Amino acid sequence: MKQRTIVNLIYGLLWLLPIYFFGKDFFHLEDLRYIFEEYTIEILKFSVYQALISSILAFLIALIPAYYVAYKKNILSKLLQGLIFIPFFFPVISTVTVFSIVFSMDLLKKYEILYSLKAILIANIFYNSPIFIKYISEGIKKIPRETIEAFKLDGANELQIAYYGKLPLLLPQIFRGFILVFTYAFTSFGIVLSLGGIKYSTLEVEIGNSLKGSMDFSKAFSLGLLQFFMLLLINSIGFKIDEYELNGEGAVEKVGIFKTLYSLLYIIFQYGILAVSFIFSFYNFYENKFSLIAIKTIFSKNFNENYPVLKSISNSILISGISAICIVMITYLIIKNYSKLTDIIIFSNLGISGAFLAISLYYLNVLFDIPLIILVIIGNIFISIPVAYSLMYQYVKKFPKDLYEMSLIDCTNWYQRYRYVELPILKNLLISALLQIFAVIFGEFTLVYIMQIEDILPLVSLVNYSLVSEKKILESSALSSCVVIIILFIFILGEYFKRRDER
Repeated sequence: MKQRTIVNLIYGLLWLLPIYFFGKDFFHLEDLRYIFEEYTIEILKFSVYQALISSILAFLIALIPAYYVAYKKNILSKLLQGLIFIPFFFPVISTVTVFSIVFSMDLLKKYEILYSLKAILIANIFYNSPIFIKYISEGIKKIPRETIEAFKLDGANELQIAYYGKLPLLLPQIFRGFILVFTYAFTSFGIVLSLGGIKYSTLEVEIGNSLKGSMDFSKAFSLGLLQFFMLLLINSIGFKIDEYELNGEGAVEKVGIFKTLYSLLYIIFQYGILAVSFIFSFYNFYENKFSLIAIKTIFSKNFNENYPVLKSISNSILISGISAICIVMITYLIIKNYSKLTDIIIFSNLGISGAFLAISLYYLNVLFDIPLIILVIIGNIFISIPVAYSLMYQYVKKFPKDLYEMSLIDCTNWYQRYRYVELPILKNLLISALLQIFAVIFGEFTLVYIMQIEDILPLVSLVNYSLVSEKKILESSALSSCVVIIILFIFILGEYFKRRDER
């Protein structure tokens, strides 16, 4: 058996181990009946419905900004590109805090948005539409100028060029973006739980409730299997989509005033939500006055006795740092041993419920007394490797073949090849990936929430959720701002290393 196949199988088996031990002791075959119950079918229908509507709306809303990014190079287009920070790095609890405040304001309160499907859809659009901007704009940029000019010579108008010329070439990018956004919306936990409430339960929320509420582990296992195969089926579509090999210089087109104004309004909405998370850190909307009391409060000694903010930040930094280092190392090894099996194993991970993975890992603590901090790191590795894989793939997989072949002659072993040839070239990109993975993990919520480790190992997302749950909105906003500042700094630093290397 080839080494690359062995590496991929080992990684896949490691995924199955915690699930195997949990299923072996708690799953009963007859409990598969839960899948066919009317209640479960209704939850599945709603999960698909809200994910599908969220994805369609996010796609439609992102079309014009994506067009703008593709054909304009200015401050506005750079700000639009920077929104990719939101779906991958902006903490879900910060999103929940912001929208809880916004929807509770007098101006919007009368519309009863909070705890409704509208709240879920708006939050999902905010969170996921930047993914479509990235995918579609990159696809448009790859369309050769010659293709567009050929349509114009044949007398096609702008609408015909868009439908018959651009759309067929963009479909692979659109499908990939759509599958990713649908998966994120389908498995959304914090947004649905906090903004929709139990009335709008999805499959992921129901799994979490079965584990943490009724403690019906066998039912949770059955629902977890249903979600896994459902998303595996959907993600398998993406494996069959091949991108077009497009060569040539991209087209240059004018961007009208309508597209510019629309993109400006969109960016005001997106960055406005981010700004609100900072503004309400020092603005008391109950008394309509500015105050730094919330910032002072969350770092005070008395407050930390009940809500360990300082300890949670230090714990989150430690765990995120260790996890990020492990993830980059493992992902590098996986990509170096790439095979057709790799994509299937990596992206099928997206179909595994974060809530279900969390309780399976927690059960390893019960069985083998493995420290919870190690299990949290293992969980972070599992859920973040698909992101790291996406960030690192094009750089590691497409390492110059001529340099690698020369290293086989000049270096006696793999360590020398890595130390003297690959590392100097990939160093900045690996640092960038490490920092950005750190930012992803720092605000992670679902895994640690279901593992119920807040008393043993307080983390910043758990402490913030406690503040939201207990209606300490001002303090939650202040903590969210601190978290976002840390994550934004790490993200910008990661982008700096990546761009320095690209230059």
